[in-house]
Amino acid sequence: MSKNTQNKHDSEVVDAEVPQEEVVATTEDVVATTEDAVATTEEVVATTEEVVATTEEVVATTEGAVSKSKEKQSKTAKASPSKASPSKGKAAKGKAPKDDAPASNKNNDAQFDQEIESAGSGASLTFPMQCSALRINGHVVLNGRPCKIVAMTTSKTGKHGHAKVSLTGIDIFTGRKIEDMSPSTHNMDVPNIKREEFTLLDVDNDGEFLSLVTPEGDTKDDVKVPEGDLGEKMLEDFNEGKDLLVTVITSMDEEAAISYKEAPKNKD
Repeated sequence: MSKNTQNKHDSEVVDAEVPQEEVVATTEDVVATTEDAVATTEEVVATTEEVVATTEEVVATTEGAVSKSKEKQSKTAKASPSKASPSKGKAAKGKAPKDDAPASNKNNDAQFDQEIESAGSGASLTFPMQCSALRINGHVVLNGRPCKIVAMTTSKTGKHGHAKVSLTGIDIFTGRKIEDMSPSTHNMDVPNIKREEFTLLDVDNDGEFLSLVTPEGDTKDDVKVPEGDLGEKMLEDFNEGKDLLVTVITSMDEEAAISYKEAPKNKD
């Protein structure tokens, strides 16, 4: 074999061996990539297992909470009847009998007594009272005036849920009739009324003011002679020499003589 032929053969052998090395290198790369993929897969599997474990813990915690809630509801349901029963029993024993009778004079007197007691020294001019608690012959402030109640009517409950009370009163100083209306559950002002009795000492020259003597012995000269028949009869009896006791009411910074009677005579 000639030299040229030998060199050509060696060159072909070298050229044939190069692709095999490249294949080996490529195979190693594939193996490395596969190992990386396997490692990544293992990591994903581990993470998934952690998530599953966490989920199981959450489920267990939720089940525990639900179980406790059911136990609490069960205990509450068992305890409720036993607590309610004594309450019903006590209510039945302490229940007051229903009173369907109309308001009596006793209620009227009680209201008037409250008004008198509230009218002491330093008392306010009025005090609040629920409209439904007012009674005929009691007192109430209507249109800013102290009035004696002479009529009351209550309407049926309306669409707004309040029954209305219609009130008719007579001004205790002027005798004028006043009407007003209020929801039964609302408060109304009740005048504080003070009633006192004085001895009639004299009447001024004009026949307009009374001169009265207080229980303490002081004189009071600012009460007017009542108008109408009451005043005329009072002056007539006084001019006849009768000893008279005059009843004066005071309310909301006004006062007036409303009645009189002959004083009891001393037994000597």
